[in-house]
Amino acid sequence: MKEIILGKSIKGKEIKGYFFGNEKSFNKTIVIGGIHGVEPQSKEVCELYIDEIKNKPFPKDCFLVLIPCINPDGISLKTRGNANGVDLNRNFPSSCWQSISLANNSAYYPGVKPASEPETQIIVSLLNKYNFKKIIAIHTNHTIQFPNPPMVNYDGEQSRELAEKVSVATGLISHHDIGYPTPGSLGYWAGKDLKKISVTVELDDTKSAQELYKKYGIMFEVGVLG
Repeated sequence: MKEIILGKSIKGKEIKGYFFGNEKSFNKTIVIGGIHGVEPQSKEVCELYIDEIKNKPFPKDCFLVLIPCINPDGISLKTRGNANGVDLNRNFPSSCWQSISLANNSAYYPGVKPASEPETQIIVSLLNKYNFKKIIAIHTNHTIQFPNPPMVNYDGEQSRELAEKVSVATGLISHHDIGYPTPGSLGYWAGKDLKKISVTVELDDTKSAQELYKKYGIMFEVGVLG
């Protein structure tokens, strides 16, 4: 395992990536947690997976980059967006990006332009550098605001197979429609525009990270091995 500082947040917090396996492998996966600061369990389950595998042999035919927390400012501030008030999952340079709100106090403020934020730019840079086969985003859904069941959402038909594998392994529902528009999302950009295998795992935000990892932690292995 290699721990690499990928960059810094708006407030100067280090954003770390954990690299496992063979960079030359065809089977490359990136897993990203902590996109929304109000979803700390998404960060914590990633950290639990790192703790589990960091001292174990990693498959030689796989390459994994895991970013437990892409939005450390949001985690500290307990806000959905970053320190600029930008929802990072509306800030990716997708073909459907739109300035859905010009008010930077909107929970879904997409920024002044696509990929305007340093946190988003880190992911864009990594996807440009490595030819990832799979992009996996970990979230915890807001059961009050969006009363959807925990699920594996996928973007693009090429992503269905992996979503269904994760669904079978975890019991999570697999679905192509999360139930509301997500312009500028990582999933849409990676799956619809870049044609990568792109899944978004939405876990139950009423459970602790330990409970979630015990029940759904197999999703990481399934996602990496693909």
